[in-house]
Amino acid sequence: MRLKVLVKTINEDNYQKILDYYNNNKNINEQPLKILERSERGFQIDIPEEQLDKTKNFFDANDKIQQLRWDRGYLNSGYYIGFTYKQLLLLYDALVNVFPGEVELEGI
Repeated sequence: MRLKVLVKTINEDNYQKILDYYNNNKNINEQPLKILERSERGFQIDIPEEQLDKTKNFFDANDKIQQLRWDRGYLNSGYYIGFTYKQLLLLYDALVNVFPGEVELEGI
């Protein structure tokens, strides 16, 4: 499942509105949504230390977060750790709240 956003650009104000909506509607015990600070941008959720894969000997920054990166109007995890179904639906709701009629959820 992936999200398609039909707007061409998202300014900082709209990013903040998306974060605020998501973080105000998530469960209190869940990690907050943040802007992904990568060249593609997107969104990230930190993985708590106790939930990291203990079988790995080495962690890079991408192993410690769930992430969705922009790719031609879509938010995709690629080969990184993506969002859960519940997290993706809440992000969809946040995007629709900011961009009504401009967001599609594909592959349900």
